[in-house]
Amino acid sequence: MSKNKIVKKIVDNFLLKKEGKSILKGIEKRNLVDGGLIDSLDILTIASEIEKKTNKKIDISKPKIFYKFNKYKDLINI
Repeated sequence: MSKNKIVKKIVDNFLLKKEGKSILKGIEKRNLVDGGLIDSLDILTIASEIEKKTNKKIDISKPKIFYKFNKYKDLINI
């Protein structure tokens, strides 16, 4: 399985557990942080899970990386 598919699965599962099935409808058009779907602790949790499953370091202290958590499409391509 490609890393992008793994990341998509991690993000989808996280959002489903947090918000329920309806959350994925229209998710690509929504801002995840400003829309209140994820908060700072969620960002840490998701980043940690992605690092664990893909062996890829995600430095959320870098603005370029941090802003990828705003949009679903950017996040699954992190």
